[in-house]
Amino acid sequence: MYERMKAFLYHCINVVMAMALIGVCGAYVLINGLIMTRVINDLRLDTYVNFDTGLGVVMLILLLGWGPVWISRSLQNDDR
Repeated sequence: MYERMKAFLYHCINVVMAMALIGVCGAYVLINGLIMTRVINDLRLDTYVNFDTGLGVVMLILLLGWGPVWISRSLQNDDR
């Protein structure tokens, strides 16, 4: 009984931590989208952009820059 309760509590802790990490990552992307919108508007290009454009730019940078590097590093065989 004790082992089942312990396993259940560990599972609950893992779920809460996963939700917290997803929330932190989402907040990171939203804050960076807002900052990117402000920066693009401060550059005074052709027109003002909204939050969706800033969020799209941040997602583009994350997907084009960070994603391929992470995939290539995970596929490498390191004999360390």
